[in-house]
Amino acid sequence: MAKINFKQYTFKSVLLNQLFIAIAVAFAISLPLTGIPAFFALNHAINSDIENLETQSYEAVNEHLNTGWQPYNIDKVYQRIREKMPNAALFLQKAPQFLNPEEDDVVDPSTPTTATFKRLIEEVQRNERLIIETNVLNSTINAAIPIKFQNQCLVCHSQEVKTGEIYTGALAGTMVLQVPMSINQLSATSIITFFIVFLTIFIVVATVITNRLVQTNLLVPLDGLNERVKRLRLSSHEQQIDWERTPQKMIEIDQIDESISAHIHTIKGIYDKLDALVVTEHQTGLFHKERFNEVMKYELFRSHRYQHSFSLLLIKLVNVKVLNATAKNIEMEAPGSKYLVFGEILHNDTRETDMAFRLEEHIFAVVAPETDEAGAEVVKKDIYHRLIHSEIPSNIQSSIARPEYEFTIQVGSSTYTGDHATAKDLLKSALVSMRESKELTGRYPPAENK
Repeated sequence: MAKINFKQYTFKSVLLNQLFIAIAVAFAISLPLTGIPAFFALNHAINSDIENLETQSYEAVNEHLNTGWQPYNIDKVYQRIREKMPNAALFLQKAPQFLNPEEDDVVDPSTPTTATFKRLIEEVQRNERLIIETNVLNSTINAAIPIKFQNQCLVCHSQEVKTGEIYTGALAGTMVLQVPMSINQLSATSIITFFIVFLTIFIVVATVITNRLVQTNLLVPLDGLNERVKRLRLSSHEQQIDWERTPQKMIEIDQIDESISAHIHTIKGIYDKLDALVVTEHQTGLFHKERFNEVMKYELFRSHRYQHSFSLLLIKLVNVKVLNATAKNIEMEAPGSKYLVFGEILHNDTRETDMAFRLEEHIFAVVAPETDEAGAEVVKKDIYHRLIHSEIPSNIQSSIARPEYEFTIQVGSSTYTGDHATAKDLLKSALVSMRESKELTGRYPPAENK
């Protein structure tokens, strides 16, 4: 079993991991894109609300309190502000030196709002300045506005003016307000915008990451397994196949790979047994090239043992001309059939003692036992004679139109005469002889048999 030197993951864990990464990346990109514009929009909205609050408050105070701090005037201030800011909560309270708790209204800190009002009033009385507090979470603005004596107010308070109790700019009272921010609609728009941006980025990022996940961890490994399975045919014993399995990072794919590899090893064993049984090609009847080396070793051993010579002949099918439509149709339906026809001719007319092999598509070999150099020359001539005088197979004789070919061959030979030559030496010598030989051309079927 192949050693696994990396960490493996289930598809579920990898998918969840990729999903979390996609969400994190989408948030990381979406927050700045929507948060920064939203911050500036929020800041602008708050500043506008504060400016409007100050303007409306001072206008109401200046218009209705100029004639004194009377209940009628206070009601007018309330009315004016509520007309401009319908949802505002407000309260007016005199400065401590002018406040009569039995007659004047005093804020009651019994609720969170009035408690805030009391705190703001006390802070204004200490500092005598405008106080604005914003609460984004509650979408409210709390304001404490100091109300001070103006020049026109001094006429009504001549006695207090003489004593220095009242003067221009002295604190007369405090108006506290709580108004909602105008960012509710803005917040909803921001949320919708953020959601749309986030969703778009998430879809893009998730698509890219998931595509990479599926491509790298699923499609590529499965394609590799598919290629291995596709190569498993009855001819697979003739191919160089990597029979060892490849561990996969995805546990599910690794289990499939392991299962396929186990079946491949079983099939390989079957192929090895079939290979031992298969001796000849089905199409031509020639011996398989896998048997060539075995026969050569056997003939070398036998010739050396009994001091008999044997010869090796190589035949190269240099060119094949297809002469009629029947042959062309056969070649279109089964490409390479012209080479099979030649091999069949060679097989049908080979001597019973000789063994013919197909080494490559257009290279053939004949092992001729008990044949010396003179005998090899006879066999070489005989091969050409067989080609031009070969009998037409019975299955072709009954055809309405017979396939016609013109074969051009080269024939070379080498002979073992009891020296220490190896099969490789004989093959090399026969190959040189074949290349140096004259090309011979013959027609099939012979003209007189047409």
